[in-house]
Amino acid sequence: MHSVIDTPWDTTDHLTSLKARGVQSIIRYFNNSNSKKLPEKRVTTTEAAAIADAGLSLVIVFQQGGGAGGRISDLSAENGARDAIRAVEIAETIRQPAGSAIYFAVDHDYFRRADLDQITSYFRAAKQIIEGRFRMGIYGSGTVAGAMRAAGLVELIWLAAAKGWSGTRGMLDTDQWALYQIYPPISDPLPHDGNVISAGWHDYGQFVPGGVTDAGGRAAAARQAPSTVMMEVTARSGLRLRRGPGENFDTETTLPHGTLVYALDRQGDWVQIDIQGDATPDGYMFGGFLAPVSGGLPTTYVSEALRRGAPQSAYEIAKAEMASNVVEARGAANNPRIVMYHNTTNPWSGTADSVAWCSSFVNYCIEMAGLVGTDSQRALDWEDWGNDASEDLREGDIVVFERVGEGGHVGFFVADLGTHITVLGGNQSNRVKLSNYPKDGVLGDYHYRLRGYRRAR
Repeated sequence: MHSVIDTPWDTTDHLTSLKARGVQSIIRYFNNSNSKKLPEKRVTTTEAAAIADAGLSLVIVFQQGGGAGGRISDLSAENGARDAIRAVEIAETIRQPAGSAIYFAVDHDYFRRADLDQITSYFRAAKQIIEGRFRMGIYGSGTVAGAMRAAGLVELIWLAAAKGWSGTRGMLDTDQWALYQIYPPISDPLPHDGNVISAGWHDYGQFVPGGVTDAGGRAAAARQAPSTVMMEVTARSGLRLRRGPGENFDTETTLPHGTLVYALDRQGDWVQIDIQGDATPDGYMFGGFLAPVSGGLPTTYVSEALRRGAPQSAYEIAKAEMASNVVEARGAANNPRIVMYHNTTNPWSGTADSVAWCSSFVNYCIEMAGLVGTDSQRALDWEDWGNDASEDLREGDIVVFERVGEGGHVGFFVADLGTHITVLGGNQSNRVKLSNYPKDGVLGDYHYRLRGYRRAR
């Protein structure tokens, strides 16, 4: 079952079953009034308390029409203020902590300029009420969500399940979205949709009802579900889904070019696939015709070591990443694997591959080896990590440089060349590669100065 679900039905009597099936977050609704068709759509104080008692987290979306069926009049500035006032009122009754999120639904494929302008007025009015209390989110198409993000009106994006809606497929190729709804709906143990968590987000506005606010003014982190690795079929004639990892296994079905699938594991050149996004294996596909859209599986080296229960070296993991030819994407796109590196840190500058990622790369390798890194994008934070290794320097130790006046750089020590050091690192000429850095001198536009060598305790 999906770790994040959304439902218009009261979950109170199903919480034990949902938790046992792997659900961690439940998306429920605020509104002005329930309809006869959906009499349980709005979450109640009793249900919210039961969700907290069950050890689950809650996510909120406000929807009263939401422009469904093309009723753009739902999304006026007047209604934006009305809906936001109502949302704050309900949030207080269910003890929603400040700093968590409230999504507002736009339940139609709007793309005309006049419609986008009106939706902008709705979100601007809502934000004036919400701002300073809760984070703003949006449920809808890629075009609508992207326009509201560009206008500075929302932080979090929940993409509707309809991939055919304007701009949605393109946004899935970025790290801008937090959640993506899965179609078709599921009826067991109650009617609900599943959702995928983006690899580009540490949180998606979830909270524990009655929970506390942290020092940064946000809801204290609820237990987080793992993000999902999403991949796209790139074979023009489609790609076979086989019963096992090899061409000798029978074909279950063939998925057409452009199909999005969910990757669970890797065995050599073959990727274990989940078609529906419910974490249940459906078969294997040849990895050469699958392109990452979000997240990234461990390299074959790491996957096979995990399968054998063998110890892993952060340096060997780094070499395996280099062999995978990880490089920044061109233009505005992002390499999902670099976004994944960033997600092992607490990124303050974002998760795009244009953000300096040398420290995120080292953090990823360290964490995959079962160690604790710095949890920071800042390269110089490695200066105090572990133990000083300068008296017994070994290949694979961490080497830290100051980039004078411009921060620093960190990577894995490979060799001492006298005046220079060979480093295996990320964000070296925009990729994972070997480069020679001066111990105290100029390389390109920067002056580098060696700050030290570190090794895990």
